[in-house]
Amino acid sequence: MISTMTTYHQELKLATEIVNTASKITEWFRNVGFQSFQKEDDSPVTIADYASQIYIINKISEQFPEDQIIAEEDDNSFFDNEVKRSINSCYKSLNIGENINIEKAIIAKDNKKTSRQWTIDPIDGTKGFQKGLSYAIGIGFMINSDPKICAIAVPNYKKYGKAIFIAEKDNGSKVAIEALKFKKIKVSNQFQLKQAKLCHSLHYDEPWVMDFASRAEITNFIQIDSMVKFCMVADGTADLYVKPMNPSRSFVWDFLPGILLVQEAGGTVTDLRGNSIEFNDDKCILTTPGLIASNSIIHSDIIAKLA
Repeated sequence: MISTMTTYHQELKLATEIVNTASKITEWFRNVGFQSFQKEDDSPVTIADYASQIYIINKISEQFPEDQIIAEEDDNSFFDNEVKRSINSCYKSLNIGENINIEKAIIAKDNKKTSRQWTIDPIDGTKGFQKGLSYAIGIGFMINSDPKICAIAVPNYKKYGKAIFIAEKDNGSKVAIEALKFKKIKVSNQFQLKQAKLCHSLHYDEPWVMDFASRAEITNFIQIDSMVKFCMVADGTADLYVKPMNPSRSFVWDFLPGILLVQEAGGTVTDLRGNSIEFNDDKCILTTPGLIASNSIIHSDIIAKLA
């Protein structure tokens, strides 16, 4: 249950409902099949990304028409009549097509400049989605680039079923598995770095991550796609997550939901030198090529080993 007494309960309730339905859209495509395309930066995008983003944008715009929306997919060159037909088939099958405007597909470059900003990652971990592996759907909400709420759907979380993770600034983090009640989550109490369980990327890693693990004598690893890694730190499944990042290509939709979730679960997220990570519209502002998310207890030890 989401409290109706908090500052951003309306936004959190909406984000929770939206990621839940968006995960039904992405799973529908995973079951029936989907087209994939290659973007200019060589990253993949699928028809399911578009279907998820269109739905999310429409639903946010219904309730908060004046808000700014910052979404990942902004290339409509693949968006032809066949793609539209497939998306309409999905919506019709799931009985969610009423009042959905397919033409609202690509508004990532939203010209609205307001203090209220939504971030959308319609499928985080597209390579994992393509291969039948882990992926997530993430929504964040900011006021003047300051994160206030997040909601993350993980359709098959640790084989438990669908998990919905949520957080609100200063009100903690929660998870609901298979539509059961939301329960508070917190980070682990692991205090020995060499005993820690490290999350790292399946498809976008750098050699220095394993070099760090070797220096820290870490031998316990979870290699997985998407912002699920943040979820695992937040609920104590893992003790730390080390993520290589390109400062010029690090976007708010990839990181805001997970960072807020970990912080509200009692964890710490910084860059590799221990500086906090800030947001400015669609960009993450950081001074090092990577971030650390941890249970807080071992954070200073991690930075020392990375130095």
